Amino acid sequence: MVQTRNSSDTCSGANDPIATQLAAIAAKLEAMESLKEDIADLKRQAATKERSGGGSSRYEEGESSHSNHNCRQFHKIEFPVFSGGDPRGWRLKAEKYFRFYNTPDEEKVDVVAMHLEGDALDLYSWMSAEHEIIYWEELINVLQRHFGPPEFQNPDEYLCSIKQIGSVHEYRQEFARQSARISNWPHHCLLGVFLNGLKDELKATKR
Repeated sequence: MVQTRNSSDTCSGANDPIATQLAAIAAKLEAMESLKEDIADLKRQAATKERSGGGSSRYEEGESSHSNHNCRQFHKIEFPVFSGGDPRGWRLKAEKYFRFYNTPDEEKVDVVAMHLEGDALDLYSWMSAEHEIIYWEELINVLQRHFGPPEFQNPDEYLCSIKQIGSVHEYRQEFARQSARISNWPHHCLLGVFLNGLKDELKATKR
């Protein structure tokens, strides 16, 4: 009789709706923590890349300044013109120009402004009339929001539109990458959007 009661208790525990809900909550909390770690790691990588992309130590600058000066005597690089379209390729060329000529931060926007044409020049003129654009990072963010692909134009809306197409791992990587572009989203909201983007058969198991 004891064995029968134990097996019955086990079966009832397995079908206990409270236990099922607790397991689902635990799974969601685990997914949230994992997503937070992925997003934080991507943001750290982006910050490190931003810091290292245009700067170097004073020793390195001193060692390379002489060779750079000699190189610039024999090579002339034209600053790329930008008139609109996806600015990502143009940005890479512009930043290479800044590094090659060691352009001071306070001069970068002026250099860019002299090489804007068409829609890009109209946008810059309109923005400058509203407030002065001083920093390169601010200017490139404006250009990316207006001319870049959807994930740059409205990163919050784009994040909500991401859906799982391939594997969960691929979807999670893309979601974390796009989440790193946004700010001030509570983690429980990120988790909700993430779960909503899963395939229907997986979404049902997470409820």
